Amino acid sequence: RTWNISGLYRRIGDDFPPAVGFVRRRDIEHTYVTVGTHRRPPVGFLQEVNPYLEYDRFTDLGDTLVSRELQAGLALEFLSGATLTGTASRVYDLVDAPFAVGEGVVPAGGYEFDEASLAFQSSAGRPFSADLSVRGGGYYEGERRSVGAGMRWLVSHQLALTGSADYNRLELADGTVTTSVYSGRIKYAFSTRAFVTLNVQYNQDVDQLVTYARFNVIHGPLSDFFLVLTERRQLG
Repeated sequence: RTWNISGLYRRIGDDFPPAVGFVRRRDIEHTYVTVGTHRRPPVGFLQEVNPYLEYDRFTDLGDTLVSRELQAGLALEFLSGATLTGTASRVYDLVDAPFAVGEGVVPAGGYEFDEASLAFQSSAGRPFSADLSVRGGGYYEGERRSVGAGMRWLVSHQLALTGSADYNRLELADGTVTTSVYSGRIKYAFSTRAFVTLNVQYNQDVDQLVTYARFNVIHGPLSDFFLVLTERRQLG
């Protein structure tokens, strides 16, 4: 009634072809364990308190550690339907080959760092809902600070509006990199069988605007007609 304990172990051989996409890595052993409890405290505004621990570990078939994460979290669910979640993690990641971040480069090697996050989500059962998250801590050989926010407004049973903004600041040995991504979506239903969706995303780091529009008609069971427009525009 109050405890949640689960675990997973899987081994994926080197000859496995991950073409379908459900499994994205091969030549690995994966171990996952989580322990948590769900308590209903005698506090008027709280529905549930959920402290938990998670352990996630990947090695190759030669028993070389590829990645590992130990996370402690606390999730609070309020009677209003809102949630507040805080986490603290220790992460290890093995970088096989150097990769670029902005104009800098993260060298190959093993990296261990700590990070923490705090996220708030208002009740998704209401016409207007919003979320806000902050994250900070290590990032390979440097530091990272992130802030994200989003909203959803169900204007009517036909019209829904969503939007989000994400900001990241990376402080690396080669310098500081900042990235921001903004996105918005409009979805309108003409009926239960005809919909139109417009998605717009702007990536400040590469100064690029991506537009995706789709018109969908359901003309029969499991039969759809789609008219899609996609545009990627370089503004700078």
